[in-house]
Amino acid sequence: MTSLKQNDKKALIILLSALILFAVMQFALFPLLNKKKENEQKIQKMEKDLVEMQSMQEEISRLSQRSNTLEQLVAARPADFSLFAFLEEKCAETKVKDNISYMKPSDPTGEGAVQQIMVEMKLKAIRLNLLVAFLERVESAEHTVALKRISIQVNKKEVGTLDVIMQVISLIQTDVIGD
Repeated sequence: MTSLKQNDKKALIILLSALILFAVMQFALFPLLNKKKENEQKIQKMEKDLVEMQSMQEEISRLSQRSNTLEQLVAARPADFSLFAFLEEKCAETKVKDNISYMKPSDPTGEGAVQQIMVEMKLKAIRLNLLVAFLERVESAEHTVALKRISIQVNKKEVGTLDVIMQVISLIQTDVIGD
């Protein structure tokens, strides 16, 4: 074997150095940089998820407080409160009792300590001013009573009157049995 010339030795050393540098970069540096980038992306995603979870936690807390407030309002109402009787009383106050075509109570719906009750009622041939007076008395935050839906049509038999079908809802407290 012949010995290598000085220029060939330098070229070989440069080539081997470049090869070693390439191997270090390809198998050590680039994987580390890629792993670092992946970790940074994971951290950003986790930070975003954390912010979203905190937002959800605040929403749950707010809804829980609202639910507790509803429970307190329902508990503060007289124990013998009846939505049906409440509506009949308001009809008598506003002199629309004669306009009642029907009143249909429904079974409580929902789960938990507070459930929703509803009464559907139809008023026939009612004057607008009496309807407004009735609705003003029915919607009551104090009694947790609200109008869910209303349908108003002009009465074709009596001029200047309306036929109204409405759903009035309220909340009742139920006895929840703990485990």
